[in-house]
Amino acid sequence: MKKTIIKSKLLLIFAATIVAMNAVSCSDYLTDDPADKFTNENFWQSEDNVKTFSWVNYDTFYGYGNGTGIGLSSFYFHGSDSKVDDNLAAYVFYQMPVTPIATNTTSWNEYYTLIRRCNLMLEKIPTVPMPEAKKNHYIGVAKFFRAYTYFRLVQKMGDVPYIDKYLSQNDPEVYSLAMKRADIIDKAIAELEEATKLLLDTGDKNTTVNKYTAYAALSNVCIYEGTYRKYHLGQDGSAYLNKAKTASLAIMNNTSYKLNTDWKSLYNSVELAGNSEVILAKRYLTNVLMHSLQNYTNTSTIQYGLTKWAAESYVTTNGLPIQQAGNTQFTGDDNVTKTFANRDPRLGKTVNPANYGYKGKSFSAAALTSMSGYVFELYNNPATTGPDVTTGGRNYTDAPIFTLSEVYLNYAEACAELGTATNTDLDISINKVRVRAGIAPLTTDGSNAFTGGVQIDDPRRTATLEQISGAVNPLIWEVRRERQIEFMSWTTLRQMDIYRWKKGDYLDTSKNLDVNLGARIGTPVGTQVIVDGNGYIKIYPTSTRTFEAKHYLMNIPTNDIDLYKAQGVELKQNPGW
Repeated sequence: MKKTIIKSKLLLIFAATIVAMNAVSCSDYLTDDPADKFTNENFWQSEDNVKTFSWVNYDTFYGYGNGTGIGLSSFYFHGSDSKVDDNLAAYVFYQMPVTPIATNTTSWNEYYTLIRRCNLMLEKIPTVPMPEAKKNHYIGVAKFFRAYTYFRLVQKMGDVPYIDKYLSQNDPEVYSLAMKRADIIDKAIAELEEATKLLLDTGDKNTTVNKYTAYAALSNVCIYEGTYRKYHLGQDGSAYLNKAKTASLAIMNNTSYKLNTDWKSLYNSVELAGNSEVILAKRYLTNVLMHSLQNYTNTSTIQYGLTKWAAESYVTTNGLPIQQAGNTQFTGDDNVTKTFANRDPRLGKTVNPANYGYKGKSFSAAALTSMSGYVFELYNNPATTGPDVTTGGRNYTDAPIFTLSEVYLNYAEACAELGTATNTDLDISINKVRVRAGIAPLTTDGSNAFTGGVQIDDPRRTATLEQISGAVNPLIWEVRRERQIEFMSWTTLRQMDIYRWKKGDYLDTSKNLDVNLGARIGTPVGTQVIVDGNGYIKIYPTSTRTFEAKHYLMNIPTNDIDLYKAQGVELKQNPGW
């Protein structure tokens, strides 16, 4: 937090203006005064300046990353901030951290920097001459970002200092005691509810925050908190689950939002601005802001690969799990043709359904291979070619940040967790997602799940792995499965789902053996890949990952604990660290 607090007001304004100009070509929105004459006293003079200042806030959403770096991405990649999930196996093995880190530049410094920016906005916007509706809108923008940033901070850190006003560098309140996570969540929810009343309904298509972005964020916060309290604290989370339903319905009832015909188009489109399924998009523009995700999945010889655990989560088109007794649509996985036969079409859109590629056996003339044999293709866009695909930092497909499909599944999950789900609830939410995907819809009696009149009975739901923290009922299980598949390779979202459900055991290679296995290839070509006794690729033959209770939260940076201590304030470390 030290780096955040000691920045001068003048540098803060300069950084906001210059970065916004470089990142979004916003010179049209600046005043005629040169940037080097802006100060905190003379900057806040017009709506255009407020808009320019607010644009830098959007950098908090990493999307597919910025430039050639791949670590700071919400999709596909592991690494930064202990980001590991059960769907993907990285090209190098990532262990859960053992010792606390001294400095956290992303989930601590950057978050508090953004919070401070929002506090400054909330102090200054009331003084700016602009129409009342616009003034309220930008107050809502600041409240949205402050609330959602505190939510993400709590997700990762638990109890943290809460500061809701712009402080001078020497103000003693800079070193506040940590507030209980539950209290911060309640403040975030109240602020997002307020933002839904302040923000305009539309504006800048879906590339900036509006009323429905706030509802989407509110839906996410409430589904997270309702399930976190249930599974981690043993508390009644129904008040939050009901809020999640209400927030979701506000979007579901807006006929402007509709699912795309093609699921894959969410992840491989050059342009998501104005897309009816995308509530907020991160926009990439040629020679302005680009990424490297397409480059990685088209030219890397060792890609991230889908795990056996993830691949076997895909049902057959009749809606039944592949492990369910009597499911004749599943023909086995002796070869690639059988593996993909009659399966949820999203599997064949995520990875290539015609061939495997692994060390010693390239997938194509491009010599593509993956750690697990499953070669990723979700982000490939056939309309982009040449250096725009194959050069790092040259990709410009847009990234989704909030989507209608997530809102649908938040609603379905809230109903399932509350025990109130009806067939109508499923039809207006999860079944829209399933029908779009090409699999049979669900029905329910409130706790069980059925498809095509057949009761779903997935052996994995009651397996030893699930019993560690407790098995859930069949309907909740199917909703969770749908989230896993619908958001496959949305790494940050998947990890937070695992954490709120208290299913960190999914990441532990000694408890979930399938997270360290890949495709079933039988006898491998060459000697670079090792398989188990059943012919499945052993992704990391000698590496193991242990998940401990402490990993549900990251450690408070030790440098900040020392900094607070020097000011006479105790900033407590998280349990286990």
